Amino acid sequence: MTDAAKVIADAVPDTSVIVGKDVLELLSSSMYVNPLVIYREYVQNATDGIDDAVAAGLLPTLADGRIDISVDHIDRRVVIRDNGIGVANAEFASRMLSFGASAKRGTDARGFRGVGRLAGLGYAQKLVFRSRTLGDSHVMEATWDMRTVKRMLASTESDTEFQVVVAEAVAFIQLDDSDSPLHFFEVELVKPRRIGNDRLLNENEIGSYIGQVCPCPMLPTFMHRSKIDKMLAQHGRCGRAYNIHINESPDPVFRPYRDEISYSETKNGRISKNFRLIKIPESHGDGLAAVGWFVHHDYQGAIPVSAGVRGLRARIGNIQIGNERLLVDIFPEDRFCSWAVGEVHILDDRVVPNGRRDAFETSVHVDHLIVHLRSVGAEIARECRLASQKRHRRKTIERGMDKVFERLEVIKQGAVSASFVQTSEDEIRKLLIDMRAAAKFDLFDDTERRSLERQFSSIEDAASNREEEDILAHVPPEKRDVYREVFDLIYACSVNQVAAKNTIDRMLDRLSRSNGSGSARAN
Repeated sequence: MTDAAKVIADAVPDTSVIVGKDVLELLSSSMYVNPLVIYREYVQNATDGIDDAVAAGLLPTLADGRIDISVDHIDRRVVIRDNGIGVANAEFASRMLSFGASAKRGTDARGFRGVGRLAGLGYAQKLVFRSRTLGDSHVMEATWDMRTVKRMLASTESDTEFQVVVAEAVAFIQLDDSDSPLHFFEVELVKPRRIGNDRLLNENEIGSYIGQVCPCPMLPTFMHRSKIDKMLAQHGRCGRAYNIHINESPDPVFRPYRDEISYSETKNGRISKNFRLIKIPESHGDGLAAVGWFVHHDYQGAIPVSAGVRGLRARIGNIQIGNERLLVDIFPEDRFCSWAVGEVHILDDRVVPNGRRDAFETSVHVDHLIVHLRSVGAEIARECRLASQKRHRRKTIERGMDKVFERLEVIKQGAVSASFVQTSEDEIRKLLIDMRAAAKFDLFDDTERRSLERQFSSIEDAASNREEEDILAHVPPEKRDVYREVFDLIYACSVNQVAAKNTIDRMLDRLSRSNGSGSARAN
């Protein structure tokens, strides 16, 4: 023993480790701020169980695996069950009482810290686990009573240890349940807390969250599904999808990607056929650190959160890490993160999610990913800016069209002076020049440009082939120029040309009737 070590040993004679009861509060509450995260944790454990069942031959294929989420509003219960390998009776108690000592660490399983099963403790009165594996004659059940936990945590007795609370709050029983599957694992939340719009029992919110975060299959109608599935199938876990059903729905939960992006009830955008692959090499070695995909679209603006697809999202084992803003640093401007659609699947096991799985642990390997993804962020930003310029050009053309048609209607009306007609024709020619210049923008394809040119030619024909009509022919000659001057002034001084024309139409109608020329003028 060195001199320094001897000094420490003398100063600290009792080196036993004490784990206080407050650790349980940290594990059950502080770790999981978003209540819906509990579904991610339990689905994650279920997928590992299904993988093990396939490996052991208990399930023929991954497609035979199934995760069922049952939501009971009347009795306020949630049950999450999988038909994975389950936990053997002999190991059940030790597995349920293991904290931060997962046997999954070092394997290709998704969970590895051994605390995810406690996610529901802070959100229900009781948390119940049941399981057995093939060959077990009984179902084992472990129940956490959170009322007991809260009572003991609130106690002023500072010397209560973690183990004492667990021993008091957890009860084990053996069930003779012949109706249960031969191998399964299930979690039951009894009396979940009412949070917000009762989020833990809201099937729509649960489905939306699971569809975005969990390893669900792509929607069959999504145009890029086969390309994404083919790419991911080459890389193990990141290509695996699982059938997750809510309240026995015949269809599983799908990822939210579609051929359209819903911006509002009346505004939709279209996903482009331009599908882009992402491949990031390892920082050291010949392998890949990550693969992924992104798609361009018409970039009408920031995609609403409710669409469930915005952001370049990071996934490990096909489970999302963090939210849509996790990779915001790859974009030259933060706002473009909300315009992106795509995923990055992490393959490098040195890129590790933190305990809450809402970010990555800081490392040079994460920095390596960010550096390589910046080119993706730059491309998306460039497309966003080009789309913005294209929309601006379109609006220039649309506004020009409106003004041209307004001028043509005024000329067609025949109530203004020759000089006003000449000025209007000059404005039409100038507007056509501006619109043709805007239509030359590179992002307009040939079909769009031909369509616009046809519209421009039609305008020119309408301007040059109009019929000459003197609408004031019935008015005494000495008054015609006065009326035309008045009408010129009304148009010149009016902000709204359409409203001005309607006013002059009514004046012409009155003049027509007062001069006894018959019925009102029709336009």
